[in-house]
Amino acid sequence: MRTATALGRSVLLGIGLIVVSSCSRQEPALVEPPPVVPGEVILNEVYSRGTPGNLDWVEIYNPSSLPINIGGYKIYDAGGQTGVKEKKTIPAGAIVPAMGFYVVVTDTNSSAAVSDGFGLSSAGEQVWLENASGTLIDTITFLAMDTAQSYGRYPDGGTIWAVLSQFTRGAANRQ
Repeated sequence: MRTATALGRSVLLGIGLIVVSSCSRQEPALVEPPPVVPGEVILNEVYSRGTPGNLDWVEIYNPSSLPINIGGYKIYDAGGQTGVKEKKTIPAGAIVPAMGFYVVVTDTNSSAAVSDGFGLSSAGEQVWLENASGTLIDTITFLAMDTAQSYGRYPDGGTIWAVLSQFTRGAANRQ
């Protein structure tokens, strides 16, 4: 009987070591957005519950003290990332003022025959922003939101993203 008890303890000890060692393994790191590059704009707020007449939009923010020309920059979702859809190009001459905002309205060519192919999923998704040279400068993954909410950096240009209880298209984000 004593041998069976000792064997049982050994088995339990072995199982415990396996469980503990599996808990201490290193988990894969989450993919962080690219670091904010001085002199570049960043994504600042997302609204994905648009309706006809009030379409989805993505707000870009300029955290610098100088205006930035974002003509030729591109914004896109998973379809643009994989090449299934076109990336939405920001028109030439588009300027984001110093410490200011620029709003990109998605699916602006929406009709049965024509669509620019970039709209935001109300269930949540990832959005990418690249500069005119094709270099990724920012990305954000957002979750589903209520129709009266948006997802944005708080405060503007900060590192923390939060569901905002009111959307502030083209203006300072508020909680």
